[in-house]
Amino acid sequence: MMNLFLQMLNLQIAMFLLVLVGVIAKKRKIISSQVQKSLSDLLIYFILPSNIIESFHGNLTPDLIKNSVAAFIISFTIQILSIFLGKLLFSHFSDDMKPVMKYGLICSNSSFIGLPVINNIYNSIGVLYASIFQIPIRIMIWTSGLALFTNKSEDKNVRKKNFFTKETVKSLIFHPCIIAVFFGIFIMAFHIPIPISINRSIIFLSQCTIPISMIVIGCILSECKITQIFDKATFYFTFIRLIVFPLLIFSFLKLMKVNSLITGVSVLLTGMPAGATTAILADKYGCNASFASGIIFISTVCSIITIPILCLLF
Repeated sequence: MMNLFLQMLNLQIAMFLLVLVGVIAKKRKIISSQVQKSLSDLLIYFILPSNIIESFHGNLTPDLIKNSVAAFIISFTIQILSIFLGKLLFSHFSDDMKPVMKYGLICSNSSFIGLPVINNIYNSIGVLYASIFQIPIRIMIWTSGLALFTNKSEDKNVRKKNFFTKETVKSLIFHPCIIAVFFGIFIMAFHIPIPISINRSIIFLSQCTIPISMIVIGCILSECKITQIFDKATFYFTFIRLIVFPLLIFSFLKLMKVNSLITGVSVLLTGMPAGATTAILADKYGCNASFASGIIFISTVCSIITIPILCLLF
């Protein structure tokens, strides 16, 4: 447990140092508002799609199909539940905060923090199930999750907009991250080999996700007031994201007597902090980016304590 705690602490410190780079760069005017927007676009159109495609690499053996299917179904169920919980638990917040909180509940940091933790506890077999578990997360993030922001950004004067309008559906279908999801599924399903040079380029771009994301978040945080980060709404979200949600999933899976390994992977990935794209998309689509950065900041800090505690359940 102490090794896990130290691993988490070192990982979080490294990420916070990258955030600090973004804060300093923005304060010193090394990164302008236009450059910040360009970095967000670079993430959306190239780096994140590469990260998505790379996450779909791997093969399923016959011996692992049963548990893999279970992981997929459980993950899909959790994603559906996160949508309904978001509507139920965050309905009383302001219009510019609700999309951020709902998306933050759908989108956890299951890749950047989750995979290292799973690998440390369950080794490669856990990473395999975690990769399968993330497929519904990826799909939900870039469909219903993305719609939370695009619906708001379509028209600033319209508070509510039908998800299935022609413009919204078109923006989702042709979004680079949506295309990457289906491309990744196609590669995994048919075991299509990618040329080495292209594969390395995808990997190199994917490896830029954490530093660029954290720097952009730092740029956003540089314009935040302390009261925007340390407020009741931020801690309320963090409590739901890190404690209530994973404990709810743990109770349900134990009641259903699900395989202990699948239960562990599911609960730990559900208990990860809000994903970095929460702030990236909020910034790009004109929602409350400062608040989004705040929930990422606070939930990530608190996860240093809550994740090792969740590990005690197994």
